[in-house]
Amino acid sequence: MDIGLSFSVVAPICIFILLGVLVKKRKLIGEVGLTQTNKLVYNLFFPTIMFVNIYNSSLEASLNFELVLFLLIMFTIVFFLLVLIIPLFIKERPVQASIIQGVYRANSLLYAIPIMTTIYGPENVGVAAVSVSLIVPISNVFCVILLENKRGNKANIGKIALSLIKNPIIIGALLGLIVKLINWNLPSIIESVIVDMSKVVNPLALILLGAGLNFGNIRKDKYYLILVCVLKLILVPLLFVLVGYWWGFREIELATIFALSCVPTAVSSYVMAKEMGADGPLAGEIVAFTSTLSILTIFLWMLLLTGIGWI
Repeated sequence: MDIGLSFSVVAPICIFILLGVLVKKRKLIGEVGLTQTNKLVYNLFFPTIMFVNIYNSSLEASLNFELVLFLLIMFTIVFFLLVLIIPLFIKERPVQASIIQGVYRANSLLYAIPIMTTIYGPENVGVAAVSVSLIVPISNVFCVILLENKRGNKANIGKIALSLIKNPIIIGALLGLIVKLINWNLPSIIESVIVDMSKVVNPLALILLGAGLNFGNIRKDKYYLILVCVLKLILVPLLFVLVGYWWGFREIELATIFALSCVPTAVSSYVMAKEMGADGPLAGEIVAFTSTLSILTIFLWMLLLTGIGWI
């Protein structure tokens, strides 16, 4: 298995982050501009990518109910384990939120399909694509609940429910699901506009991430970063793959489990952290570090799993 896959997926991410660092160094955007642009990405562009991914998915053709159920159970278990364990060792609520989100949120939209394409070819990525389109919105719901709870206010079911209903990312996912379920084909002009808007998300969010990086904070946060990288890139995929194999999944199904669990932290976690009161700088560092280190870890995981014949 070639390390070129890992590099080809991660290299654009690193380049966009470096562009953001350069933008900050050249003073092309200030703190006020960063804050305002983050709000724009969070409230306008992220909902469109959630809508497009659900709207364009082939639910009927590639839905594997048992696999989706397994992924939902596993992601839920990991989420609640993190919520229970992380606060025992880290007391600052904004830091807790960024670390939990950093380990839990996966950049499946950008990584899972290329990984599956490399292992099994483009004709066998449907199961992974549908699994991603169903799991990502659910993961976002969990993280919105987490971030609302960690703002420092008492947990209030009514307030959290209202926040979920008003959350732009949740709205985008729900609208996509509704349009998909009623089988409504959008007018081509509207569809084209929404698709074009969704393409802005990853490049712009990564540039903002790079512009918001503080290298002094990286030294301060090094132990947090080591913790997240070990959990995210080694222990979580190990847990998913072992339990998936024990459950009875093999080949394409087990590869899908691997592809959704081995990837670095989602880019959107940085914007969500900044907008919802978590530790934004730490969240950005987590995205940058897990994305860079995943070049090596994805390659090693693929080498191991293909070598022993599990995928």
